[in-house]
Amino acid sequence: MVKKVLPPLDIKNQIANLAAPGEWKVEDATFLEKLAKGLKLGGQEEVSFSDIYSIPDVWARVLLVRNGIIDNNKFLINEWRGTLALLALAPYYTHIYNLTSNIVSIQDIKDNPYNGPNNDNNGLDHIGKILFDVKPQDTMVTGQDWNAIGVLNFESPGNKEAIAIVNPYTIVASARDYTVIPNIRKLPWYEDGYLIDPCNAKDMRNEQYVVLEHYLDGLITGIQSLQASNMEVFNAVIGRLQEFKAACHAKISGESFSSWSPFRINLNLPAQPIYDKLAQIYVGAADKNAKFDCGLSVRPEFEDQIKGAIFADFKVAQSTGKTLSDIRVWNNYSLNSLRQDETLPNKLKTECENEGYLFLTPETIFTEKLVVFAGDNRKLKEHSREGNQYAYPVNSAMLMFMDPKALSTNCIVKADGDNFKAVIYLELLSETGAKINYTLEKVYKAKDVVKNRGVPLGFSVWPDIKIDNWDQYFFFYDGNSQVNILPKNIFSVKDIKSKLESLTEQDKIKFVGGMINSHQVVGEEIPIQQTTAVTELRTLKSSPEAILCNVVIQSGGKSYTEHSKRVDVGLILFPDAQEVPETSNQWSVGIDFGTTNSCVYFKENKENPKELIFKNRINLPYEPGTDDEEIEEVMQAHKEFVPSREITVPFMTILRERSFKETSVENLPFRSNFIYYVDQVLYAIQDLPDDKRPLKFNLKWDEAEQGRTKVQYFVAQAVLQSAVEAAANGVKKENLNFNFSYPEAYTANFTRSFKKVTRRAVNVGLGDEKYKTLERTGFETESVASALYFAKGQDIPFTENVVTIDIGGGTSDLSIWQTNKLLWRNSFRLAGKDVLIDYLTNNLTLIKEISGNDDLLLESYETLQKIRTSKTKLANGIELLINSPQFGEAFKNRFEVVSGKEKGKKLKDLTELALSGILYYVSQVINHLIESGGFQTGSDKSKSLKICLGGKASTLYKIVFEDSEDQESLSKMVEKVTGEIFTKGISIEFTHSPKHEVSYGLLVDKTGATELDLTDRSHETVIGEDVLVGKDKVGIVSKLDPDSPWRVKDIAQLKMFLKYLKAYSKIPVNITKKFESDLEGKINAALKDGQSRAQALKKNMQSVEGDDSLAEIQKTSSIVEPVFIQGLKQVINEITSGKIKLK
Repeated sequence: MVKKVLPPLDIKNQIANLAAPGEWKVEDATFLEKLAKGLKLGGQEEVSFSDIYSIPDVWARVLLVRNGIIDNNKFLINEWRGTLALLALAPYYTHIYNLTSNIVSIQDIKDNPYNGPNNDNNGLDHIGKILFDVKPQDTMVTGQDWNAIGVLNFESPGNKEAIAIVNPYTIVASARDYTVIPNIRKLPWYEDGYLIDPCNAKDMRNEQYVVLEHYLDGLITGIQSLQASNMEVFNAVIGRLQEFKAACHAKISGESFSSWSPFRINLNLPAQPIYDKLAQIYVGAADKNAKFDCGLSVRPEFEDQIKGAIFADFKVAQSTGKTLSDIRVWNNYSLNSLRQDETLPNKLKTECENEGYLFLTPETIFTEKLVVFAGDNRKLKEHSREGNQYAYPVNSAMLMFMDPKALSTNCIVKADGDNFKAVIYLELLSETGAKINYTLEKVYKAKDVVKNRGVPLGFSVWPDIKIDNWDQYFFFYDGNSQVNILPKNIFSVKDIKSKLESLTEQDKIKFVGGMINSHQVVGEEIPIQQTTAVTELRTLKSSPEAILCNVVIQSGGKSYTEHSKRVDVGLILFPDAQEVPETSNQWSVGIDFGTTNSCVYFKENKENPKELIFKNRINLPYEPGTDDEEIEEVMQAHKEFVPSREITVPFMTILRERSFKETSVENLPFRSNFIYYVDQVLYAIQDLPDDKRPLKFNLKWDEAEQGRTKVQYFVAQAVLQSAVEAAANGVKKENLNFNFSYPEAYTANFTRSFKKVTRRAVNVGLGDEKYKTLERTGFETESVASALYFAKGQDIPFTENVVTIDIGGGTSDLSIWQTNKLLWRNSFRLAGKDVLIDYLTNNLTLIKEISGNDDLLLESYETLQKIRTSKTKLANGIELLINSPQFGEAFKNRFEVVSGKEKGKKLKDLTELALSGILYYVSQVINHLIESGGFQTGSDKSKSLKICLGGKASTLYKIVFEDSEDQESLSKMVEKVTGEIFTKGISIEFTHSPKHEVSYGLLVDKTGATELDLTDRSHETVIGEDVLVGKDKVGIVSKLDPDSPWRVKDIAQLKMFLKYLKAYSKIPVNITKKFESDLEGKINAALKDGQSRAQALKKNMQSVEGDDSLAEIQKTSSIVEPVFIQGLKQVINEITSGKIKLK
């Protein structure tokens, strides 16, 4: 704007503007009349000093301010005060400006007028001389002069402008046209184009007036110590400074600082009195507590990690009926400060973070988009039930300041036409506790509302309990990015606190701030599948309260979309986990890790053992439904995790391998492998062809290193689920004991490996390396554990002669007792798999006959037909089928029918053959014990024998031998082989709980509850056939010399057995010479392998139990399987495959 060098004019003047400065304009005779009428006169309105442009003096600005101070001109005094405030308050507004200065030597300008940046005189070489010649001659105090003055510069990024002159009259005088200076409008004491009195500013804090008062006090004291030169100016300046100080004091309202610290400011001023006082700027010692009006208090759980949050929203002022300047955001900054300076939020964010506070705005609280779920989405338990449900559209950082209950109460979303309005009620607190109840709103336009996404059924947390010493939780997600919301940030109190405790003070707030826009990982995140189909597992220390979810807006085909390319839509809240009080109860857990099925029992304190049911402890955010179809859908969604149903015992020993490969060496539960709990047998059979995620069977006997790893996965998960049930009953980890069974058919190395793997699995399953595994983990052979079940669980009197046989899927475990004393125990690998599964594998149509009209079984049969080309998968499928309750019921009800037909009759005969063969071998062992003096046959000894049959496969034998008449042939053969010593009869007692026996027996107190004597027993493995060692015939393993060849010459005992079988059971089995020869060859090969194992063990000179003799090694492990049993298995195998015909 061009300014006319004329006296002040009123706004109605008719003097035309000039086009450019430095030009003369010719006027006519009417000009003087127009000028006279346009003058601003004192009688009409006050003439402002800002209107004065035409004082013909190069020092006019300084003289004008001097006269204003002397005359107490309000406008000039206010501007002068504002200029002094630039110095006093410089430390508090560094985000707006920095003050610098430079010295201008009037003498140098006079003598060297061309020493400018361009050395261009432009005809102005006379200016220096004029400045020097007309400079004022007097000063305020002695020792000052006008030969050098200071120029204060107002610096902001990329700009530096002169703002004031430091001079001997008025100390400071503002520059003429500072309106154009960038950033100056952001100062609270700048208004309508001018610096104003800070005491009249709307956006000043009480503490700032304390700073001003302190600064002015120092300035006044410094000036008063000097000798006045111009008394009029001296007194005027002192008077105006004192008035300014008093005005500041009136604004303090009791604020004070306990101490002061100098603020370094880069001012280069002439070395004259007073000027040094200008640079003596101080900062008040900050209060330990920051000052604010709009804080959010942190939840008690995190009080020791962060201090809270500072919230800034211009609408807070309107809601309280106050001005923007009245609402303090942070220390000296108000909402008005934020309005005036768009760069201030970044500074405040940094300052708040440095002090332990999170800086929040409406944009950082609400999510970018809102997801509204369709009516057919399962109802979310912790979300509003009115109308369509939605994810709470706030970021997860808000849960640092309000718990889920408060959030669900204070956050409401309602439809508003095509839009939705989200409201959250905030309680804003000042540092003194004063409250502002504020309603924060956001309107989501239709384009920002996501309506085509739902919560997948695979969206859950396990377990659903909360107990002080429990710190293993798992979040499971299984969904599709094209139709489902996806998990981003998990809010789990313990995990977040643990993360914060590992960070520095500044990094704590940065981490919390990262919850707003970043993917913040707490716990461990396991990406199981990452395509459009997403499966994730996250491990945590506490049950998560909520999950911040996002969605994929722009699909990338079938590829996985990273979090950075998704859009946040809000929080899904979880119901509170059930709180469990701790008790002092002790739990012992018995785990029978079986070939086909596994079983778990527990004993609390001194109570009897009970089966341990893995209850449904899935915590779902939604209602699972009530009808069968809805419940089934939820169960299917959790097949890859922990079942959303009760798991009763026994359950099948199957592991499912994921396509995800774990990078950890710990083989942790659920990651790359998990227990495959069979729910619906048809679905399980249909899963068999999936080679990418194969089902793993026969874990118990896999000797490869990978196989041992699978065992650890299985056992660790079983331990974990058992520990969860203990915790749900208030049992602490340190009050848990674990007991495991194993078969004596294991070799010494296998037993050693099993114990090592199992102990490791306990630590892994419990997630506790400090758990005293060696002290709190026990082992027992399956044969003894089974016997203990019969003695305690079924009250079988072991005062008589008792044989226990636990027939499982892979082994038969035997023990022989007399008058409560254990005489012998052992096991071998002849069991259910060798009979029923192998037979059905080769006679598949028998399954159809057994199925009758059962649709499920018939459909399962058809599915088996489709995989029959793979013998392994077919056998696994049959194993699944026969262990299903549907097949068990059909087999029980229809066996009599099918046994009248050819294949059914052959199965019945095969079953009798197998059990008869086992009892024949038992009879051989009894004969050996009699010969060695272990089994007494005197007149004072019992003449009866009770055979206790247990194990899962015993159900088959119970069906075949249910009547006493059916058992007669077995008894006759035992009587014959043992020399008819059991004159009072032989009876068979079947288990009441097939497959429960071993896990139950693991928990029976051996030292009193049963009065059984387990202190001594024969460890001999009876071979069952004569083995030539050199020229000597040997019948027991301990007599086998590892350094001499082992071989059989014939299979006399097997042939004798087949003879008795025909005689007593009417089952003819005709074997050929070729069969005999081939069998002897296979047996001799097995003997050679056994001899190699014996030699290796002898060389190592150690066994599982620490002894170095071959006899001692047999106590708990197998050197060679009984030759008779090897032959019996081969006969059974030939029959099941159809090579030997039963007539």
